[in-house]
Amino acid sequence: MSKLHDYKGTFLLFLLSTLWALHFSLVKLVDADKNPFSILVPLLLILCFLFYIILKFYNQIFRFTFKKSIFFIIAGLFAYVIPLYIEFLVAPKMDSGILVLIVSSVPVFTLLIVWIFRLLAVSLRLIFGTIFGLIGISLILVGGNDKALNLWALIALIVPLSYSFDAIFMEKYWPKKLNTFQVAFGECFASLILIIFLNIIIGTNLSEYTYWFNLKSFWLLTFVTFIEISLFFYILKNRGAVFINLGSYLVMPAGFLWGFIIFGETFTLIKFVCTILIISSIFLIGNQEFKIKNTPIE
Repeated sequence: MSKLHDYKGTFLLFLLSTLWALHFSLVKLVDADKNPFSILVPLLLILCFLFYIILKFYNQIFRFTFKKSIFFIIAGLFAYVIPLYIEFLVAPKMDSGILVLIVSSVPVFTLLIVWIFRLLAVSLRLIFGTIFGLIGISLILVGGNDKALNLWALIALIVPLSYSFDAIFMEKYWPKKLNTFQVAFGECFASLILIIFLNIIIGTNLSEYTYWFNLKSFWLLTFVTFIEISLFFYILKNRGAVFINLGSYLVMPAGFLWGFIIFGETFTLIKFVCTILIISSIFLIGNQEFKIKNTPIE
């Protein structure tokens, strides 16, 4: 029975990594860089509805308080609003495999932020892990002759930085009485409100929202994103953060595979070197079981 549990967890981890990599190819496919805020409204609206159905089914609907709302606004900003906006903005300008490589550097930026705030002791293993990661990222940024592409790659670094801030913030201030799906819904709902407000400010037309409902690629992206988030929280709850971090090793080759299948992207020597360096970095950093002391916001 234990072996069956292990096989199930491993299969789900492979599935999560494959879907995560596919997510970035679909972000590139929908081609929403002209106004990323417009696609975020229907995307987050559907995700909110699906998460609400899950909470309703398990009778886990909760009340939004002022402190919880502040938590969800900050977490949603770094988990959804900023990274998704940047992903939709940069994806059409670069290979999806490169975008996956950049986003996979989340552990490197997380560690740098943790060090800046002196939340973790320095060790040689973590120093080398950070160095390998930074070299890999630097090669991505300067590895090509296309200066415009290098600029978009630099902008794409906002995505792992945002996810890093989100992970640290959530671990530090996660409310005591909320489970993972309740937090997922709260983040998503707060992000939807923020995005609607931003769209009102910039004057987005209603037709720009409804346009996405007619695209098969949008519905596929939405479905994959929902399954991806749900799988992440399921594995996190049942197998823990250390196990789920192993997916970082799998998502990079999966990203290049989807890029080849969907867009015919080639796997170059510089991509191979960057992949090896970032995988080495994650191996050195990701196996460290450091914890930030939780001081719940409520």
